Amino acid sequence: MTASVPQSPNPETLRHEMDALRAERDAAVAARATLEADLARATEQATTARTRASRAVIRAEARAMAARMGAVEPADVVRLVDLSTVTLAEDGTPQGLDSLMEAARESRAYLFTPAQPASGAATGTTAAGPAPRAGDPTPFDARTAGARDVKAAASAAGLRWPVAN
Repeated sequence: MTASVPQSPNPETLRHEMDALRAERDAAVAARATLEADLARATEQATTARTRASRAVIRAEARAMAARMGAVEPADVVRLVDLSTVTLAEDGTPQGLDSLMEAARESRAYLFTPAQPASGAATGTTAAGPAPRAGDPTPFDARTAGARDVKAAASAAGLRWPVAN
């Protein structure tokens, strides 16, 4: 019995296959580099968007808090305070905003209205002035009053009408 000797492959065919595999590898490496660059760009965009959204939430919360504290113009208060120290907690609530707004109220009191006493609904007392009586006259409306009505209202108030120059 004679053992058969395996045939060696054609070197030219092997070279072509090797070149095809190298080209496929180079294309895969280039595609991976492109994908990694796309991933880095997308990650940067997501981080930027998250930062912008956080800043917008902090500004909105600051504006709302300024309004609750009695700011005359809440947007002006937000523009004048440094919100860079305020951060958002995991649940989305701003951390450090309370103390910052209190400091703004103390240092820039002209931006806030003076504290008003609590309303009767808030304190539980609803005492008010006397109710109008049924026979009380209606308030004077100069837009619809005639000359006679104006003269009568002026004389009732102790004024002379028409005024002499």
